[in-house]
Amino acid sequence: MIADIPLPSRHGPFEQGLWAALDRGELAHQHCAACDSWHFPPRWRCHCGGALEYRPVSGKAHLWSWTQVHPPVLPAFAPFAPYVVGIAELVEAPGLRMVGSLLIAADDPINRVQPAQLRIGMPLAAVVREIAPGLPWPAWQIIETEQPAGEAS
Repeated sequence: MIADIPLPSRHGPFEQGLWAALDRGELAHQHCAACDSWHFPPRWRCHCGGALEYRPVSGKAHLWSWTQVHPPVLPAFAPFAPYVVGIAELVEAPGLRMVGSLLIAADDPINRVQPAQLRIGMPLAAVVREIAPGLPWPAWQIIETEQPAGEAS
């Protein structure tokens, strides 16, 4: 957990399904049955006009992009800087992306991953953890893959 982190509101008009899933340690996103599209962040209606309902997602993703955050940052994050933040694209749909911390182990601090360990497209898995008391949010754990013969770690 990060002390004094700015907290998102849990009381927006369209986010109840997202927070309910996170409280269970799962991910769910809005889906439109009319056009079969997924949405994040939460919204009122689909771009096609169809109604949206929350559906569970696998939490499997790949690294779409990343950046290394340097000071100045919000005071709560200053002790961790520099740290890496990634954009995970979920396997359910191209364009269904979430921003979050990148981790090697589920209980890692947000500054353990280093840029040299990253490559675009590498597999990730969602890990729901508390970022503040009573506030779960997904981070993205790097999934170990076999290295080609002759490569050292």
